[in-house]
Amino acid sequence: MKFSLLQKVFSSILLIVLSPILVVTPTYGLDEYYRFPEYSSPEKIQFEKERKLCIFPLRNLTGDTSLDFYSSGYASVIYSGLKSLTQIYDEVLIPKSIQHAFGSNPSNALLNLREGEWDYSKLEKLKKGELALGVGKDPRYLILKVQPYEAETPPDEGFLIPVSRKYDCFYSIYGEYEKKGEEIKLNIRMRSSKDGSKKEFSHKTSVRRSYQELGPIIEELRKTLLGKHTKALSVKTGNLYDALVFIDGDYVGKTPFKRSDILSGIHDIKITKNGFGEWVGQVDLRESSKELDITLEKDKKEGFITVSSDPVGAKVYLGSEFLGVTPLVKVPVKIGWNRLRFVLGEHVDQFKGVEIKKGEVAEISVKLKEGESVSYYKNKKYVFLDHTYDDFAIYSLYGSLFFYAGYYYFNLRADQALENARPMVQITNFVALQELQNSSPNFQTFATSYFYQERIYDDARDKSEYFRSISGRFGKHQGVQGGLMLYGIGTMLILSATFYALGLDSETLEVGVAPVKTMPTFVRGIEGQYETESYAKFHLRF
Repeated sequence: MKFSLLQKVFSSILLIVLSPILVVTPTYGLDEYYRFPEYSSPEKIQFEKERKLCIFPLRNLTGDTSLDFYSSGYASVIYSGLKSLTQIYDEVLIPKSIQHAFGSNPSNALLNLREGEWDYSKLEKLKKGELALGVGKDPRYLILKVQPYEAETPPDEGFLIPVSRKYDCFYSIYGEYEKKGEEIKLNIRMRSSKDGSKKEFSHKTSVRRSYQELGPIIEELRKTLLGKHTKALSVKTGNLYDALVFIDGDYVGKTPFKRSDILSGIHDIKITKNGFGEWVGQVDLRESSKELDITLEKDKKEGFITVSSDPVGAKVYLGSEFLGVTPLVKVPVKIGWNRLRFVLGEHVDQFKGVEIKKGEVAEISVKLKEGESVSYYKNKKYVFLDHTYDDFAIYSLYGSLFFYAGYYYFNLRADQALENARPMVQITNFVALQELQNSSPNFQTFATSYFYQERIYDDARDKSEYFRSISGRFGKHQGVQGGLMLYGIGTMLILSATFYALGLDSETLEVGVAPVKTMPTFVRGIEGQYETESYAKFHLRF
């Protein structure tokens, strides 16, 4: 009580002292203090792009365990009927993030909205139909991932929410079945995590054709998930078959293609087939269904090459194909990696590696040297008799291995010299020296024993240091100490790198091996089908 009274008195005195300051000092609102009115931030909303549908086994209410196989079987059949459903529509969008606007924003100011970001006015225009966008950019069209969980325990109403959270399910399909006579009655429910709502579907089927007669209930589930009326789309490619059809980036089938459950809207279409150029376009299914008959043109797989030489008039070969005489301008050739050869009388043949890219022009220019090709490249290749720079580089590496073996051997001998002396020397520390002194009858005996062991140790150490001086030292704690073997290793490695570098002149390289590119480009969505962009499909030595 006393302490509380003192606090009140002290607070009153403090307010009286500070009152002149409070009166004189101007006060600011929070917005004015941080100058919020001088800044503005537009409204930015980002929406979800993908939802997941989980299909769980149905509960067996018959009590007959012989019918338990239907539990996961129904889930598999429902999954088979819904797995082709990759896109759904929902008018009520769920925001993933919202940045609220603040500050002044003049009506003529342009909003800096990135792709996938929306504001209220733009969203209203989209909903009123004043803004026409393709399905890929319209946030109301969502990707649907369908996943079955046949091995999961059939959930009831109480267990569904935790198991749905476990697998991050937006939609969950579950239910039960019961046999009555020769019929099976199914009660299937689909729960949405958006608002916790449930939709129920009932169906009766015969026991004998239970799986085959699930079509009607699967169709009801599809219509509910789609969320919007659909249109039919058929795609043909003339007399060609098995062209791959992609809608909004998803593979949907091969030509001739026909489906009646495509959501109405503006869709991006891509059609590809090996050996033909791909067709890319859009189809508007907002008002009516469409039939497309696309003509695919054969892919020429061509690039171009422009070649010049000094002096002019050289014959040009791309691989084994004769292209003509320089200068050559924009000659069509097959794409991929290959080698150019320039041939001109009384001049050394020149070689150049080149990559031809589809639709692009590769420009090559060379300066030819006077001389004879055979003698020129032979002198370039051979250093001594039949031995090349590459050979001497390899020999030097072998030499470094020889010196390393010597380094290891002499280090081993150095260690053995010390180990051989160890049994004959007991005075390895101060305690051992005291024991020797205590065990000796007199000082003369102690001195004789001490100097004898000291002589053995000195001889062993001298022999060890001699071997170390030959091998050298190379270690984390010892650092690098010179020795004949270490000098030999370093010399051989330097010689190997030198010989290798001498053999790396551009002419020898280009005569030797042409660069090869064999990485295939896979068609997205179809396993095992690919299209290679390489002309040379194997390592080709010249």
